[in-house]
Amino acid sequence: MRLHSLIAHLVTQRRGFVWSAIALLCAASVYILVTRLKLDSEVLNLLPSGFESVEGLKVYNRDFAQVRDLTFALVCQPDDVDKLEEFGPQFAEKLRAQPWCTRVLSGAPIETPEGIRDLQSIALPLLLNLEPAAFDETISLLKPEKIAERLHRLHSELEAGSPRPQIELGLDPLGVIAPALKPFASNAAIEEDQPLASRDRTMRVFLTVTNQPTIGAIDCQKLMQEVKAFQANAHEGWDGGPLQILVTGRSAYVAEISLSMRHDIVVTLLGSIFLVGGVFYIGFHRWLPLIGMGLTLLLCCLVALATGLLIFHQLNMVTIGFCAILIGLGVDFAILVFGRYQQARDEGIDHQAAISEAVKGLGKAIFFGALTTAVGFMALMLAGSQGFTQLGVLIALGISFAGIFMMTVFFLFLPRKSSAPRKDWMFAMVKNYVRWTVRRPAPMLWISTPLLLILTAIAFSPKPPIIFDVSTHSMEPKRSDAGYALKTIMAKMPSRWEPVIGIVRTADPQQSHDYWQKVAAHWNDLQVAGKIKSFSTPAALALSPRRLQTNREKLRTIDFVAARTAFDSAIASEGFSRETFDSAFVLLDQLNGAATLPGELPDWRTQLPQKSSWWFLVDRYFAHDPLLTTGFVTTNEPVATQEQKEMLRRELPVEGVPMVLSGWSFTLTDLVPWSHRQLILISALMAVFDATLLALLYRDWRLWLIQVATLTMAVCAMIASMKLLQLPLNLLNVLAFRLVLAIGVDYGIYVLLVWQKARQLDHDVAGVVKPVILAGLTAICGFGSLGIANNPTLAGLGYACALGLFWSLAATIFFTLPAAAAAEPRSWREESLKPRIPHPENV
Repeated sequence: MRLHSLIAHLVTQRRGFVWSAIALLCAASVYILVTRLKLDSEVLNLLPSGFESVEGLKVYNRDFAQVRDLTFALVCQPDDVDKLEEFGPQFAEKLRAQPWCTRVLSGAPIETPEGIRDLQSIALPLLLNLEPAAFDETISLLKPEKIAERLHRLHSELEAGSPRPQIELGLDPLGVIAPALKPFASNAAIEEDQPLASRDRTMRVFLTVTNQPTIGAIDCQKLMQEVKAFQANAHEGWDGGPLQILVTGRSAYVAEISLSMRHDIVVTLLGSIFLVGGVFYIGFHRWLPLIGMGLTLLLCCLVALATGLLIFHQLNMVTIGFCAILIGLGVDFAILVFGRYQQARDEGIDHQAAISEAVKGLGKAIFFGALTTAVGFMALMLAGSQGFTQLGVLIALGISFAGIFMMTVFFLFLPRKSSAPRKDWMFAMVKNYVRWTVRRPAPMLWISTPLLLILTAIAFSPKPPIIFDVSTHSMEPKRSDAGYALKTIMAKMPSRWEPVIGIVRTADPQQSHDYWQKVAAHWNDLQVAGKIKSFSTPAALALSPRRLQTNREKLRTIDFVAARTAFDSAIASEGFSRETFDSAFVLLDQLNGAATLPGELPDWRTQLPQKSSWWFLVDRYFAHDPLLTTGFVTTNEPVATQEQKEMLRRELPVEGVPMVLSGWSFTLTDLVPWSHRQLILISALMAVFDATLLALLYRDWRLWLIQVATLTMAVCAMIASMKLLQLPLNLLNVLAFRLVLAIGVDYGIYVLLVWQKARQLDHDVAGVVKPVILAGLTAICGFGSLGIANNPTLAGLGYACALGLFWSLAATIFFTLPAAAAAEPRSWREESLKPRIPHPENV
């Protein structure tokens, strides 16, 4: 028994067996989904792996606590600046009181008493880390005569009315803290490259560190629920007028992206179902097949997701587009099969024979259609992106299952008794078009060919240019509060553009110290030369065990008893209060202890109080592993061009220091050549695959040439449309070109395979052209429904693919069909248009 007859026999005579197999398959799939379903919301997994900048960004987001920062901004009108200054301290205190807030930075730490006290507590390791010459000069200030001389000078300046001595007496009466902090000062001035207030004073920024356990989607959503509640109530007790409160940060973005993806799942799926179902019903006016098609597609999705989980163990949330895309593509097979089945039933053929006829007539076309589409989506694996690899494999699996289930399971939902044939206005129009096109192909070719050639010329023309968006905004949700907050902050504080980060991993603390000393010196030369705007490194905080040990030995030459006695005497003789200098006596005791006792390398995370504002500096430079550190370079302009990126990649590294350069803007700019390769090389490989497959399939050079020309002009028309409509390409929707090549070729395959076997063109070809039109419309609707997604990656992919499939369908109907008719001998066309005599097997 042939395959088409076997399928017809099973779905009509062995229905119980088939239903049992389906129930078992569903149960196994549901079990896998319930027990193994894990979703990955990591946006960076959408970017291709294998790029140093991408891997560096993942390391930075995973290992550095700074990614848990939230940035709040208070914004007021120009007339309300005084109100903002008044409300700012109150707002900072309210932030500190929040249970989810660990610490707040509302101003330069050195300007607060707590910041000065914390700075004094870390002075000792910074002092011991000074270079030998600087350390010798500094500890010489501990000689008794130097101590007495310093206090006398400060006292004299104080009596002369100078405010500066008062600050020195409070912070550094011995004079040893200032030299210790000097290397640290350039990095401590956070205000210089990351200001906390706009120049017009209409915005103040508050940096906060949260206590969320992870940066995962669920934890970020929980945190942002509390943050939103705080935003809504932060004005309570304030009657000074309205102030806008904005918040942005990694957690805010993750929460928005994950929630928008959940929204996209529902909206795109429902939109795709509604549009696809509407097209199907308009084409056939049948409810039961429509329901059967939906349930069969649901089975395809279920089995494909379960299989995907077995392969990947965890699925990225970008695969939310999977269901909407699969519905738009998988329904093609149902429309084709049902169109041929319904045509056979309208001709009086019984249920089982009609199934056999549908499978026999379109089985080969559906097989090759599923093959080309699956290969096209499997080609997403070549992108090197984990998220898109999963998307490609899942849709390839879903399409394969759809091809199988639509030629088997779908028939279980079709009634044995056929209702009376209805007047099919659409089929009548298609039949008249086919008859006219086959008899006189020239008029349609004179219309379609120039139009497609004009669009092809526009595609190759440099004007209008195609828009290529590589900004960070192309990756964020369309409606993003966090994105709006960031744009507002950047507009008010243009100097706050994102720096380039240099990540260095070392084997031990000494190596970390040596590396950053070299990097700081090199970057300083670049700044002096005007190649970068500014930089900051952990050079002052990266302690040298070798230098600490050397300087400890030098401390043993100091007579701390004499220094303490001289300090005490000088305080008394100058008339100061001894209690004012308690911190200085503590420092003398610490220095004495450091000289006499062996000390371990201090850990900054234990040196500072948990609420200290200086933690922002530690978190900025040091990962959870203190041997993983990072420095920051602020460029003269935001990184946006290949020339900028190449200059930075050439100039910033230091010989002998293994450094990874990264940052959002730097990384996205780094990926532009990759996206160009995706657009050209991979699409070219897909085109070669299509051309080879068509040659083997048709074995007719005329039909092969027609199909290749159709695909070429359809893709060019897609590019031209994106230019004219000003739809941008981004780093990921360039993948649409290979998908259009994979899917668009199917329409020509469906038409030309029937064309080669047709015994009566107006009957056989029209019978497949109508389903092809409906299939194309449903695929366009499936991809078009992604346009309403809040995720710009899916939306951009949806728009591009919908345009490409529209032109593929239009080119197939208005160019491929008349071109095939023009290529055939006239006598054959006239013979094939004669009334069809039913075949004995079909009676």
